[in-house]
Amino acid sequence: MESKKKYIKLIFGLKLKQLRQEKKLSLSELAEKSSLSVSYLNEIEKGKKYPKAEKIAQLAQALDGRYDDLVSLKLSKNLTPIAELIDSNILEMLPLDHYGININKFISLMSDASYQLTALVATVIDLARSTELSQNNFSRTALRNYKEINDNYFEDIEQLVDKFVEGFSIDVTPPINYQSLFEILEIKYNYKIDEVRFNNFDELKDLRGVLKPGKEPELFLNPRLSNAQRLFIAGKEIAYNYLNINNRSNVHSSLKLKTFDHLLNNYISAYFSTALSINREIFIKDIDNFFTQKTWHENLLIDIIKKYDATPEMFLQRLGNLAGKEWGLKKYFFLRFNTRVGTDGYDLTKEVRLNINHNPTGYQTSEHYCRRWISIEVLRNIKEELNRIDSNGKMKIGIIHSKFHETDDEYLSFSVAQQNILDKNTFTSVTLGFYLDDQLKNKINFWNDPNITCRIVNNTCEMCTLSACEERVSEPTTLKRIQKSSDIENAIKKL
Repeated sequence: MESKKKYIKLIFGLKLKQLRQEKKLSLSELAEKSSLSVSYLNEIEKGKKYPKAEKIAQLAQALDGRYDDLVSLKLSKNLTPIAELIDSNILEMLPLDHYGININKFISLMSDASYQLTALVATVIDLARSTELSQNNFSRTALRNYKEINDNYFEDIEQLVDKFVEGFSIDVTPPINYQSLFEILEIKYNYKIDEVRFNNFDELKDLRGVLKPGKEPELFLNPRLSNAQRLFIAGKEIAYNYLNINNRSNVHSSLKLKTFDHLLNNYISAYFSTALSINREIFIKDIDNFFTQKTWHENLLIDIIKKYDATPEMFLQRLGNLAGKEWGLKKYFFLRFNTRVGTDGYDLTKEVRLNINHNPTGYQTSEHYCRRWISIEVLRNIKEELNRIDSNGKMKIGIIHSKFHETDDEYLSFSVAQQNILDKNTFTSVTLGFYLDDQLKNKINFWNDPNITCRIVNNTCEMCTLSACEERVSEPTTLKRIQKSSDIENAIKKL
């Protein structure tokens, strides 16, 4: 509702400016005719103020127009795309303020743009409505870029975590007991924690938790959560309070994160929680020991994850956060895939790329991701092994030295797959792939362990030229379509 009022102000300001310019009046001339100040008219045209009825009547009379036309939300033809842009909610998806762009100035600039540019805006809006460029995807893409710009590392949050640990005398020796964080929520922030009532609502079985805000917030948690998930949620709730974050989702589920602010604040609280659960100094020592091994040890990685009682995603996210600063591994990708029993589909649900070319690519694509990726291999293995049987937290770990077909980019990728604790028919893998260069060879001693599989990979089957591929699940249809178009262009040139 608040954003709607803001856009009504913007539209009124656009109409006033347009009518004034049509009458070839300056702001000072309109001010004199309407008995209103220049500064007040300037505020109106910028969409900062909306005049009262009597002042709208004065403006209508000064412009020889009708009151009803001035207050109408309809815009002239050349400004119609601006109105569509406002109505489309795309402006709410774009985190303009986080990039230092004032939305009022943005609209004002668009109103002064050529008709060709406003037509381009209309085209973008149509694309957003007719493709996968939905509000959720748009906001997630913006967040992904935001993380990449900051190298997925935030020193200010790290320092705030250290300050919190010191202020509350928290023992950071892993694993941290989630009950100690629950006590802080209850004593310091007046929380009431309920792990029973979720069972009364079958519709909420896939959610991790719901917060009822207030002076005494109530945190309803799914009783089937693992201790690691309880720890993570407790850390996020502490972050929201300790960092004074109010613009947040009250539902602990990625499905309920719609706006960019919700996504960004969710990321900040998750970063805080992970840094709190996995102490930086202790973690660096453990990873130093892991990286200095001469050979790849799958069980060693499992032991480190279990040491912190962390989810695989928390663990690899923490490694990704610190990789550049601590080990100089600044080129990597992070992927999270989901799959379900009884299907051969694999959905990429999270992606971060740092300082690398766009491979692997195809986020949110309808094409088939390369079945040679370690992310999909570990998922397929654990799905076949368990097949609806409760895994009790069992992890499937894999490592691969992959070389991308055509680009020759090489990566050393770690992947961990697990059954979803809230839905045993769903499996998730998280993968961290480091670019294989001299820096990696100097830091990870086991990179050339002969027991590590080396494999040629690609992005999607539809874009792959590999001829002898047993894992292929689709013909290179997209590639053929592109090639056909190229052949036609070449033939036209020859003609």
